Amino acid sequence: MAGETTLAALLMLRQTAKDTPEWVALEAQIQALMQQYRELDSEDAQGDVARQVRRLLQHEAPSLYVELLQLIEQLEQPNSQVLSLRGAPSQTWLRQELAKALVPSVPLGANFEANLVPKTVVRRYTDIACPQRAQLNERVTVTVGLTREALEHSRVAQALDLRLDAVQVRLVAPRMTLLTPAEQRLNVLSEADSPPVVFQLLPQELGQAELTLEFRQEGQLVAPPVALQIEVVAHEVAFVAAPYAPAQVDPTLARAIAAPDLTLRVYYDAQATRVLFALWREGLVIHEEYSASFAEPGPAAYTASLYRDLDLLRRERDSVQVDGRGAQFLSEHDLERTLRRIGSRLWEKLIPAGLKEVYARERQAWRNAPTPLSMLLISDEASIPWEMVRPFGQEWQESFWCETFHFARWLPRHPNVAQQFTPATRIIATRVALLAPESYRELTEIKQERALLEALIARHDLQNQSPRRATLHAVRDLLEAGEYDWLHAVSHGNFLPDTPSTSSVLWLEDQVSLSSEEITGQEIISHLAQQRPGFVFNACHLGREGATLSGVNGWASQLVGRGAGLFLAPAWTVSDDLAASFATTFYTQLFDEGQTAAAAVWAARQAIKQQRPSDPTWLAYSLYAHPNVRVQVGGQPEGF
Repeated sequence: MAGETTLAALLMLRQTAKDTPEWVALEAQIQALMQQYRELDSEDAQGDVARQVRRLLQHEAPSLYVELLQLIEQLEQPNSQVLSLRGAPSQTWLRQELAKALVPSVPLGANFEANLVPKTVVRRYTDIACPQRAQLNERVTVTVGLTREALEHSRVAQALDLRLDAVQVRLVAPRMTLLTPAEQRLNVLSEADSPPVVFQLLPQELGQAELTLEFRQEGQLVAPPVALQIEVVAHEVAFVAAPYAPAQVDPTLARAIAAPDLTLRVYYDAQATRVLFALWREGLVIHEEYSASFAEPGPAAYTASLYRDLDLLRRERDSVQVDGRGAQFLSEHDLERTLRRIGSRLWEKLIPAGLKEVYARERQAWRNAPTPLSMLLISDEASIPWEMVRPFGQEWQESFWCETFHFARWLPRHPNVAQQFTPATRIIATRVALLAPESYRELTEIKQERALLEALIARHDLQNQSPRRATLHAVRDLLEAGEYDWLHAVSHGNFLPDTPSTSSVLWLEDQVSLSSEEITGQEIISHLAQQRPGFVFNACHLGREGATLSGVNGWASQLVGRGAGLFLAPAWTVSDDLAASFATTFYTQLFDEGQTAAAAVWAARQAIKQQRPSDPTWLAYSLYAHPNVRVQVGGQPEGF
């Protein structure tokens, strides 16, 4: 019986809150939801009703919503006896209690029926006022409103497609102190502009400071974040509006896709002295914390050494080698223990103390969910293998994040691109291209992977856009023509941190490389931004990022930062046979079974872990996508 904890918590809340104005105002809707839940047998449908309950209280009665979450947390404790009274199973007890709580005389009102139909989507424009310069230790005011028409006097008029519902506006400023709440609520009105909200900040560091505004409905980003630059100076300045480049509107964001169960945002600025961690659950920030910035020389240098260690471990060798000592063969047991130690070190070094406490408190509920919860990690860097974080405390130990959760990550922006992209809520795979060069006989599984993709194309009646031979000339033609929406590559890959002009390369036919720097030019960039295609590069190291003249540059930032809807690649060397097995399970789950992207990657990890758990290949893959996105394969209908 899905959603039973939410409904049980609702019944408990009813006992204490049924006479409050908030409960009375919503009683008809709550009664209807309880009745609907009681009559359903499908676990998916029951879970959907439970989500409606939480959303209803979240938007219409926030104080009751907080109490509901607290009750849910109590019920999910191992020693909770609320769902099992006198030996009766929880389903029986819950149906009995629902029957007692239901009042037949309460009608199903028109307001509630309207709540069940899709909400109207309207176009609104941001009206943001923000100075370009500010004085150190002098208050800065930022106002944010929503208007029906783009205003000429507003230098920040970002178009948004929104439901007629509340929008949560969040301001993040790692180099300033917020004097007002970081998150405020804007109501989208049907026939009027929304009154603005006001944020006040105190600059505390000289130099360029970046402010980020995020807009969410029901926990989901509804537009790319708005980034504004403020120069903090020591002397008095006059108000000058901050410049801003509008981001692309993705109209599919207004369509329903389940928000991630958990979203961890890591706001990282290499020039700042602090890193901000913010954790969302069901659309609410449940924890935020500033931590000292990553130690010099920064995360990229630390992880470069880590990736070398992981490559040695894949070859079953000790990761330490000094003056001819070390790099000895390890047993499978010691290899697995070493991998676990690496994950524990990442937890210890990266995660701030307060967030560790939250995790310790919530971990059992998250781990014991009927299916793994979805988790989206959004970070301004792409070098840290967050998938490998392995939480622990004095008396407990969890698995890697990528094993506990349906885990995905996202890069919010590209250093050279004014547009910013939120994770795609739909990916279409109708025109599929396969790059499988035949020049590398040592990659014995390329033929198997080619056969896998060709069978997939035939089975789903897809257009095969693969070049006859994956030469540099043919691949450039493919990218520039834009006649693909899904591209799979299997070959060798190399990460070249000491050559910023190339950074990351995929090897094609005739020993010729394709650099991540090739992702440029009007034809290629327009296709990425408009079509938002998916990319799977089953080649070593291509999930990593390196330094260039403008900041970072690798396949993740070049593709995701320019609009790709999905990018999947390993961050270090992977074993050929396991990589092929990973692809087989991934495509079976994603294309044939219709699973979400993160669920498909999770299943593929588990499949190859069972084959060889001591090989770190199962941990190597990084998925950049919305964890709950599904692929519309071929001619599937809208709303598949």
